[in-house]
Amino acid sequence: MDTDAITTPRAPLSRSAARHRRRRLLGSLAAAGLLTACGTQSSSGVAAVPDEATSRPAGPTATPDTPAPTAPAACPDSGVLLRAAEADAAMGLRVQQIELVNCGTRAYTVSGHPSVQVLDEDLEPLEVTVSHGASAIATLDGFETATGPVRLKPGERAVARLAWRNLVTDVTRPAADGRYLKIAPNGGGEDAQTVPDHVDLGTTGKLGVSAWARPAPDSPERPGTRP
Repeated sequence: MDTDAITTPRAPLSRSAARHRRRRLLGSLAAAGLLTACGTQSSSGVAAVPDEATSRPAGPTATPDTPAPTAPAACPDSGVLLRAAEADAAMGLRVQQIELVNCGTRAYTVSGHPSVQVLDEDLEPLEVTVSHGASAIATLDGFETATGPVRLKPGERAVARLAWRNLVTDVTRPAADGRYLKIAPNGGGEDAQTVPDHVDLGTTGKLGVSAWARPAPDSPERPGTRP
């Protein structure tokens, strides 16, 4: 008998040893599963595809064909900026300050009275009699005084005043309700600007304009403007 062909049968494993061996096998399989689950795999075992909506940066994106919006220039080419302050009203009398700011890089000189035209909401001129001074409207301190040329360095400002009454004295005449002012700083139409303003003249049809002057020392640097 060939003793090399004889195999000695293995003793059967005990129950505890079999359970231990089974736990080791399951542990090895679990470890292998964890290794394959690393990365972009979802909980279902399928590789997760990035969501285009969530991976895209938040907010609108500009395209080369869509130019970004640009803010309007803070200072006109003329180098001066005109604006109207809130009007003071009492018993139908309106007194309003208009302001000219030298926002440029060179000196700018104003002299005498600005040219003022009252426009309606369609930018059409209204029938208004504009006079230098306010004697035809009311007696106002300092309104008739002209101080001569005012030379403004960059950043400096000059002011003029408007005066009118909001009264209806002629029922046959439509009330003049101005929504804009067209103002030329030196009266000749040069550097004219159209600014929003509410000039409620009623049927009086009269507007008084003072000469340019430097602001009073106690005047606020930048008075509130109408929206």
